Amino acid sequence: MHRVHPGPRKVTERSEDAAGARIWEGRLRLWVAIGGHNALGPGKVRLLEAITSTKSLAAAAKQLRMSYRLAWQHVRLIEERTGLRVVERTRGGRSGGGTALTPDGRALVDAYHHFRHEIEEHMRSACHRYFATWSHASGPGDEPARGTGTGDV
Repeated sequence: MHRVHPGPRKVTERSEDAAGARIWEGRLRLWVAIGGHNALGPGKVRLLEAITSTKSLAAAAKQLRMSYRLAWQHVRLIEERTGLRVVERTRGGRSGGGTALTPDGRALVDAYHHFRHEIEEHMRSACHRYFATWSHASGPGDEPARGTGTGDV
């Protein structure tokens, strides 16, 4: 299966304070699987959000640098795996055609963001719990105090 182009990455500040101490952070990519098959993840959510902002599947595909056919395949895959109708298309006419998310599509995107936020909160807490000892090391040559973390790993 083709992958959704990740699009531009968020630019974040380096995880260093003014003294150059390195801060350790957990990172993740989160997918929701149904019946063992990935149904929703960051790329598909970006596609649904692009459909919302552009009001067009073709424009959303172009914005994400993918073919219209691939974008439509991703939408169909989401719908097949979730059992939800996530987009509705309108044909041309006076106001022109377009594509919009259905209420289920919007709810799915919102649920993914809430789910991701909650998982990230847990991850930050666990990362701090297990790696805080090393998080403040000031340079690559410094030896961390081993075995002084609060977590049992």
